[in-house]
Amino acid sequence: MTAPLASKLAALMAARVVPVLRYTDAATAAYAAEVAVAAGCATLELTWTIPGVTDLLRALRDKHGSALQLGVGTVLDEHQARDALVAGADFLVSPALATDIVDMAHAADALCLLGAFTPTEVLAARRAGADIVKIFPADTGGPKHLAALKSVFPDVLFCPTGGVTQDNMGTYFAAGAALVGIGSNLYDKAAFAARDTPALVAQIVRTREAAHG
Repeated sequence: MTAPLASKLAALMAARVVPVLRYTDAATAAYAAEVAVAAGCATLELTWTIPGVTDLLRALRDKHGSALQLGVGTVLDEHQARDALVAGADFLVSPALATDIVDMAHAADALCLLGAFTPTEVLAARRAGADIVKIFPADTGGPKHLAALKSVFPDVLFCPTGGVTQDNMGTYFAAGAALVGIGSNLYDKAAFAARDTPALVAQIVRTREAAHG
């Protein structure tokens, strides 16, 4: 692993909780991103499903510089991967075994997280060179499923995503998660609808403190 990749992996691991921003318009996603940054998050995943996601990535990079590690998720093919990398993504995340994007990511000094659920898929992700294996959807199997996978793949870094909350993330960490991805559960829905920034920031701070506790 190159020094830039090792540095990015260390930063990703240190985050413990990665906000996964999946919204139907860029303005809402941008607001969610700024709330997360205000709460101390230094790593964000922007999903490909956000309209104009590469423009949003560039805007966040221009505003926050290298202090913010930015990834693009829901990457399904080489075309999306290339566009994300050209925009400056620090890491790519696929919900599935998109093994063709691994070498492309590494060539750009970007990390690659591949999605898996079964032991066979975890092995395939590892063989493809994935830096971290994303267990998705996590809540389908729950922490027990993750613990079973960790028992036979002790050297794999796992990131369960999908249904992870502040209340249950501790059980995922105990089961062997290196970090977790949390989507809309990271933001109280009523506070988000009201754009109650102080309440949202406080909520994310509590989640981050619990993850590092």
